[in-house]
Amino acid sequence: MLVSKSKQNADHHAYDIELPMYATSNGRIGQPYNSLYFYPPAIYLGYNSIYGSIPIEIGQLNSLHQLGLDHNNFTGNIPGQISNITDLYYLDLSVNHLSGEIPSSLTSLNFLSFINVSYNNLEGQIPTGTQFQGFDVSAFEGNPKLCGLPLPNECQALKGFDQDVDKEHQTPWFYVSAALVFIVGFWGVCGSLILNKTWRYTYFRFLENVQDMFYVMMVVRITKMKRILNTS
Repeated sequence: MLVSKSKQNADHHAYDIELPMYATSNGRIGQPYNSLYFYPPAIYLGYNSIYGSIPIEIGQLNSLHQLGLDHNNFTGNIPGQISNITDLYYLDLSVNHLSGEIPSSLTSLNFLSFINVSYNNLEGQIPTGTQFQGFDVSAFEGNPKLCGLPLPNECQALKGFDQDVDKEHQTPWFYVSAALVFIVGFWGVCGSLILNKTWRYTYFRFLENVQDMFYVMMVVRITKMKRILNTS
């Protein structure tokens, strides 16, 4: 395709970037950059109508420092592959329709100084990590099923687990008390028989009488059975 020189020059100037360039975040003018060389590798796609799930291939952008996908219609889970972006220090996924739990692998992002996952459909416990519990409550609000610090609501599952642990600690006391009762009762009877000679003779005489009584009863029943069989 042939293009006139004047047209080419006009198109060239139409796409020139005028420096200094200012980075904006949430409508606020940020730091000026006099060269694109010093501009941090970033992706800002906020305030659009993008829908679908966040591609797991985003974890291959190893040099990315800032990722802003807020105020869209993203659905599905937060990809755990984001933890592969080791230099990431800014992550904004707020005001979407993301669901599931926050990947615990995100706690490995040591340089992460800003995160916002508010107003989604996230659930479960917020991963425990040094930087996650240090973030403001506003970074996680708007997710009714999300629990754990820094949110004020505790996780019910952890409460139930603590109660089960308490029950497990209380259960052995039942067996301990049962064993004590058995020991006391056993030695209460046997000890009396060992120490008291009269009781010991009386006890064994009683056992002999009971044995004789059962023996006589068995002999009588066997004799009756034999008579019945003989008469028939």
